[in-house]
Amino acid sequence: MKKSDADNSERPQSADKVEAILKGAIQEFLTHGYAATTMDKVTAAAGVSKATVYSYFQDKESLFAALVEQLTQKNYQDFNPQDPRFWEGEPAEVLRKLAVNLLKKVECKHEFRDLVRLIIGESGRFPVLAQIFVRNVDQKLFHHLVEYLKSCQELQLPDPEAAGRVFIGTLVHYVIIQHMLQAHNIMPMESDRLIDTLIYLLTINQKDKLADKYAGTRHKSLRRKRSADGKFEPDYQSEPKRLRSIRLTDTAWEQLAAIAEKNQITRSEAIEIFARNGEIELD
Repeated sequence: MKKSDADNSERPQSADKVEAILKGAIQEFLTHGYAATTMDKVTAAAGVSKATVYSYFQDKESLFAALVEQLTQKNYQDFNPQDPRFWEGEPAEVLRKLAVNLLKKVECKHEFRDLVRLIIGESGRFPVLAQIFVRNVDQKLFHHLVEYLKSCQELQLPDPEAAGRVFIGTLVHYVIIQHMLQAHNIMPMESDRLIDTLIYLLTINQKDKLADKYAGTRHKSLRRKRSADGKFEPDYQSEPKRLRSIRLTDTAWEQLAAIAEKNQITRSEAIEIFARNGEIELD
């Protein structure tokens, strides 16, 4: 057999052994806790030799880190925030999709939820466990969320990073109360209701992109000054007086856009026609 063929045949076997070790590890961690779990117990649960376990994982900490990474990858198989396509769409739609998927994963994956419970319980004695989890799960997701919120300037968020923490923190608190502390009867709350309110709070100041693009036309110029007798000093030169008096509301601007599109002219041309008493098809 060629060396390359031998290498290829060994890969599935190696993957199977790693899978057996990780399966045995999570069984021991969830049953006995991190402190009481030993590499010998993992070896017995995995059904492999001690030498095999140490050939892949040098100690219990590296084994635990690999376990967290594996569970994270499994959770994100059909929900991958690292994929740029995940963040496509209107902010409200994207944020809702993220929230729904996060809660769904935690609600359906009992093993993952039990591991989080273990990490919280052991974090006092073994802070490194919590740090491994935060680096592999929370930090990665948080980074992508904050970058997305920063790109959504129309949301007018004063602090996207703090907003990201509010978003994730709200969902984490919900999971802890509803599923980990078994307090859903004490503090009942439907997930849809929570998500609706969370999305509302993050998008309440969202600007209309089309209206914002033409904001200079809708608002009075800040350059106008008053003379000594209190009158506005002219600063429009030869522009028709009626044209410069037009100040459009958001609703009026939308209507103007529709009229211009129907008549196959630009919005500026439509304003010029109105200002000069020209005729234009409105219906």
